[in-house]
Amino acid sequence: MSNEKLNLQDISSSMMQLFVQDVFNKNNISEENKKTLSEDQKEKLRKVVADLQAQVDEFVKNSKEKKEEKPAAEEAPKNTTLREMMKNRKKDK
Repeated sequence: MSNEKLNLQDISSSMMQLFVQDVFNKNNISEENKKTLSEDQKEKLRKVVADLQAQVDEFVKNSKEKKEEKPAAEEAPKNTTLREMMKNRKKDK
């Protein structure tokens, strides 16, 4: 699980870097044009990142719990016909 979390963090970090670089390129912002952030702005950004990270962790946790619960609910009785199984599958989607 820790490898998955580290991998997810690496992917999200690289995606964020690409996103920021793309925004800079679209707005013709170069290294000379970048201004430094105040400590207040930096703290606000840290809070936003921490909130987003908490939301992502909660989402991942909930999705894993749903995946663990789902296989038990998907087991069909042995006397079910193919037609009934197909109808149930369509209803689930």
